[in-house]
Amino acid sequence: MSQSSQTNPCRSPEPQKAADSSHAWKRRSRRKGPLVALPWAALLLALLTGCPLAENYTDASGPRYSGDHRTPGAVSSEDPSSVTVVTFNLAFAEQVTEAITALTRPPLADADIIVMQEMDAPAVERIATELGLTYVYYPASVQVDGGDFGNAVLSRWPITADWKIPLPHDDPYRKQHRIAVAATVDIRGTPIQVVSVHNATPIVGLGGRLDQAETIINALDGAGPLQIIAGDFNTSDPGSLNQTVKLFSGRGFQWASEGVGDTVDSVIGGLPLDSVFTQGLSAVERGVDRRPAGSDHHPVWVRFAWPP
Repeated sequence: MSQSSQTNPCRSPEPQKAADSSHAWKRRSRRKGPLVALPWAALLLALLTGCPLAENYTDASGPRYSGDHRTPGAVSSEDPSSVTVVTFNLAFAEQVTEAITALTRPPLADADIIVMQEMDAPAVERIATELGLTYVYYPASVQVDGGDFGNAVLSRWPITADWKIPLPHDDPYRKQHRIAVAATVDIRGTPIQVVSVHNATPIVGLGGRLDQAETIINALDGAGPLQIIAGDFNTSDPGSLNQTVKLFSGRGFQWASEGVGDTVDSVIGGLPLDSVFTQGLSAVERGVDRRPAGSDHHPVWVRFAWPP
């Protein structure tokens, strides 16, 4: 979540998009539907609290964006010796140039898989183009300024399947809906199930966020032995990170990013919001890149041994 969402349950309007987002992309983002109908009770609540109601995308299969900007020969014909995964919440997808700079310097450079949150379609397209990646992106809702807000999976390896995972417990004030985005990434014949997560803010309560995490775990049940669930779990309130780790551990996941420390700079200090959980993979190195990257979140990276 951005700093504005930590202090205002309505979430401040998304900042003006960066100038490099094209008008064509903005027109496309407004044509996608359907958007959820808003009940009268929610409308009354919004009027009483001053919170503008969110517009949510309710289609279980979309809207969906994808693209492949990998160049021939960019991926080795041999098995890699390791696989690096990065999770990065790019705060309303505003500072794309800064994010690209961060993602092209060590230790993030040449990451095999990048999961991103608070994204819109033009930002994902530009990052994938600059880094030579394939991607899939699903928006969950529309921000106050008309820009989309959703999750993406980008990869140096082929994405062979993808889907949207609707999450329970909408924001009680704005009725903003959250989703996760799942993709099957094929690394030389070995599939990995990858999920980009952006759970709700603490306004829904810890139980609501744990329900969201369990919904994601259940959606991957039986999908394959290698799984990565990573992103912004919004574990800012006391005890929420421990309870989230306990939930995943009880379902057979390892906390691959354990020990990296705080991942967000906020007005109340550092917060450990972003995590990576895995099944079937062994982490050999992990960390947080705390240099400027265009967001209040810092990119989290984990390097896994390969083959698994």
